[in-house]
Amino acid sequence: MNKQKSSINLVKLALYILKRIWLVIICAAIGFYVMYSRASKAVDTYTASGTMFVTNSNPNLINYGYASTTDISSAVKLVDIYSEVVKSETVMQRVLEYRLETVEKDGVKEDLLLGQKYPWLTTGYIRSSFIMASVNETPMVRVSCTTTIPELSADICNAVLQVAPAAIKDVVGAGDAKPQDFATVPMLPNGHNFRQQALIGSLAGAVVAAALLVLLFLLNHKVDDTDELTDNYTLPILASIRRVKGDGNNPDNFLLDEHSDMDRTESFAKLRMNLLYTMVGKERHTILVTSAVSGEGKSTIAANLAISLAMSGKRVILIDADMRRACLGELFSYDSNTRGLSDILIGNAEYSDTIISSIRDNMDVLPAGTVPPNPSELLESVKMQSLLAELETKYDLILLDAPPINIVSDPLALSKLAAGSVFVVRQRFSDHREIRKALIQAEMTGLELLGFVFYGDKIRQGSYYSRKSYKGYRSYKRYDTRSRIAEKDTQGRNAKSQKEEK
Repeated sequence: MNKQKSSINLVKLALYILKRIWLVIICAAIGFYVMYSRASKAVDTYTASGTMFVTNSNPNLINYGYASTTDISSAVKLVDIYSEVVKSETVMQRVLEYRLETVEKDGVKEDLLLGQKYPWLTTGYIRSSFIMASVNETPMVRVSCTTTIPELSADICNAVLQVAPAAIKDVVGAGDAKPQDFATVPMLPNGHNFRQQALIGSLAGAVVAAALLVLLFLLNHKVDDTDELTDNYTLPILASIRRVKGDGNNPDNFLLDEHSDMDRTESFAKLRMNLLYTMVGKERHTILVTSAVSGEGKSTIAANLAISLAMSGKRVILIDADMRRACLGELFSYDSNTRGLSDILIGNAEYSDTIISSIRDNMDVLPAGTVPPNPSELLESVKMQSLLAELETKYDLILLDAPPINIVSDPLALSKLAAGSVFVVRQRFSDHREIRKALIQAEMTGLELLGFVFYGDKIRQGSYYSRKSYKGYRSYKRYDTRSRIAEKDTQGRNAKSQKEEK
């Protein structure tokens, strides 16, 4: 009954995201606002830069893959090594102690060190503030320093340019590095690319929202449309029924009558005809109406199916076989304490005394009766077999409103007494995992499932049989009235013609 499906339906995934595109737009707008606000509140930074020329005259480095001591590409490759050397703790300490200038204090000349001019400065701050990189893959190295103080950026950059050559020569053992251009104090702060950062934030927000929607799509196990049933299961779909959102205080709003919408009436007519077609050749006339779990609308479907069969001229009895949680009393407005099926099965009543025959023309209802302690045992008893056998001689069809398969074993106890079962699936409520579990249990007990009834709020109608196409035929009474008027006109014209001929 199950089909193995492992691939993701990309079309459905795309439609799922498009229907919720508002979430993507909102998240993109939030990302845009956050990044723009962050960029506008960022502290201004200043970058100072200078250059130095490096050469390699260490013959020992030839063994590391360098072709020649005078080869320019060799010096380019050494830039990364020189950068690591300069960023070592020893060199950073030298930079911190670099003499920026000589100042006179109380008539005495003193050296002003970098660490003295900026007492809060540390080697870690210096290391993180500057970078060294080759200029267009040449032996020219650019030293750039970025801080929040323009003068500090220039001082650190110039200190590195002065200390680096000697440090490189001491560590590497050979080679040379000569400062070319020293840094000057930057006058303008680095520009903030508000637009770029805002667009990055917007894109990040949209990606996060889309990823969340994909995750929700993959974790969603609810049945959304009939295509999911046909793609995942072998059972046919007997009909798609539109769910009515009427006044819960008035049960008649949920039941078919002569004033019901034509599309709803025709949906149950289709269910009726498909069900009767599946019953061809079967000895029994008993049909179970069940579902996987409670709340999927099986009682409403069973009641309206019985009404539709009765409207077609079939003699039908609807039995409330859910003795634990009877629902038909609410739909047909009879007392829930009315004696019924359970009282018959335990021998406290006769079925002729408990059947309610004033529900609809050609339709009777047998209530569930008092709640017994052992419903499953009563349903698979010999008394139940004889009751159904006798009722099948008096009615064209018997409908059993049975409990959900995954909740109790009652419908499985009736598997040998019924010709088959109608399985109700509610849109965006029924879970594929529960459906599979129910189908497996039905298969194990021999309960034949005749097909699905898809019950939902948003049922796609075909263009030919849409409401618009049948707008003029919504009322049978109006159609009959127009037919009678047309018939009278025809008779009048015929009578007039005969009179003229005479």
